[in-house]
Amino acid sequence: TLMPSDDFYDICEQAVLEAKRTDGLVVVAGGDGTVNLVAGLCCKHGVVMSIIPLGTFNYFARELMIPLDVNAAAQLLLNGQINRVRVGHVNQHLFLNNASFGLYTRIIRNREADKSRFGRFRLVAVLSAIATFLRGQRPFAIKTTVDGVERLYRTAMVFVGNNTFQLNNMDLQIAHCTRADKLAVIVLKPTTRFEMARLLVLGALGKLHDETQLEMFGTDSLVVASKRKKIDVVVDGEVIKCQTPLIFRIEHNALRVVVPRQEPTA
Repeated sequence: TLMPSDDFYDICEQAVLEAKRTDGLVVVAGGDGTVNLVAGLCCKHGVVMSIIPLGTFNYFARELMIPLDVNAAAQLLLNGQINRVRVGHVNQHLFLNNASFGLYTRIIRNREADKSRFGRFRLVAVLSAIATFLRGQRPFAIKTTVDGVERLYRTAMVFVGNNTFQLNNMDLQIAHCTRADKLAVIVLKPTTRFEMARLLVLGALGKLHDETQLEMFGTDSLVVASKRKKIDVVVDGEVIKCQTPLIFRIEHNALRVVVPRQEPTA
């Protein structure tokens, strides 16, 4: 597993409980995986969170327009404002950016192994993803339920997004769903390695807008059934083993987080 250790979880929870006792807030410095862990604890205990982005991609911070510069992000403690934002859930696990399974799980596992070997650089992450895409993924069968309607799919990957910045970055038309406070679901149709390589290039160029190999829809909740009793799901970059069926849902105004102050409009 790539999840943080129990000791680290306990340290974070003690910090959150102390912030609750003193009517304070918790400052988390790290990447999306660390931010996810602390966000879950802050939601659980009703504590405000402030973020100093130190990760590779920092999708959640960028979604909230939190500066990537450490000093500027820390300055928000003095001049920021507190907003309530939505979160996603898969079973009992919270996600801020996305939850995915299938090919994306292999991408994350290989990426972490390559980063451990070559260093935690963005280029290493990109090259690792390309290599995993080119190896392909055998399609698997799932049954989805949305608003009481069941559908059968054969797919190599299912991606459930909650981050408009990330979806816009790939020019995915489904980004309008997260802007409308819905989960964005992307199902990759069975395809060849050549097609997967083409999709990867289009994604890197931000040109996936009209891609026919991707089936996309928005929803408040999604149930995914499978013959497998457990599925490895990537939750904000961390791999978690989840019992099936997988139940995805959105929770509005669940997390209080410090963001840049918005100037009043005229």
